[in-house]
Amino acid sequence: MIKNITKDKKNEKDDKLLLGIVDCMFKAILLDPNNPDYLKALIHEITNIPFDMLEDITILNSEHVINNKMDKKVRSDIIVSIGKQYINIEMNKKYYKGTFNKNDNYMKLIASNFYKNKDNYLESYSIIQINFDYFNYLKNEKEISKLVYKEMDTNEVDPNFENSIKYHINLAYIKKTCYNKPVKSLSRFERYCLLLMAETKKFARNISGDDYIMKKVKDRLENLSSDEDMIGLYDAEIEAEKIRNTQIEGARLDGIEEGKLEGAKESKLEIARNMLKIGLDRNIILEATKLSNSEIEELID
Repeated sequence: MIKNITKDKKNEKDDKLLLGIVDCMFKAILLDPNNPDYLKALIHEITNIPFDMLEDITILNSEHVINNKMDKKVRSDIIVSIGKQYINIEMNKKYYKGTFNKNDNYMKLIASNFYKNKDNYLESYSIIQINFDYFNYLKNEKEISKLVYKEMDTNEVDPNFENSIKYHINLAYIKKTCYNKPVKSLSRFERYCLLLMAETKKFARNISGDDYIMKKVKDRLENLSSDEDMIGLYDAEIEAEKIRNTQIEGARLDGIEEGKLEGAKESKLEIARNMLKIGLDRNIILEATKLSNSEIEELID
């Protein structure tokens, strides 16, 4: 357990383990009230929004407003605003089929809430979503990918969506290509991202160097990695992920065992039934079984 490792390594000088990338650590680092410049610097490096504009940044409630009592509560990782510009930041540690359907829904909820108390739809706004992906999502190998609504042949940007932009930060690619490079050869942005993925005190110290903002992040990482409450949250998040993986694999194996005499299709249906019984998200079921939405609907009915 990370908790025990953290305690046992207190006497080691340099190579103390740091808690890895999980939602609780990601948000604690980026929303550190004692180091707001790290969040601003990351946003600037990704979007090119000027620093003077980012001085007016406001941290918003990340729990989205629901329209009726039947709706499920949903929460983004981070939402900030700069005037009428909203920035939704998500850490996507593992890919599953519905990952970006979920994130797109967050953008829609932000847009609908903007107009909720307006008399018309004339007032403009912009929404930027920044996805920190710990996996290769797009085929191109780029550190930062920018997605906008365009006409396929002319590349003309849809004027109604010109202010709706999605960025994908390929952390997996950055780690693969930059982790073992000399610090002096790395860009500021690469160092910022590698610091998020630091696994040891020594690595975090080398990456931060003399940069004032990064040194504060390094200190925060060390403090959080020794904090009993944060260790508990980290352990709980890792355990929840293990349980989720176990449920998926267990339901799959049960379905195969019960359905192997009925053919491949019936086996998939049995897997889906077991997954529905334990309350797994539909997107996870679709990904695990490769069934269609209509086939899942029939099982629910």
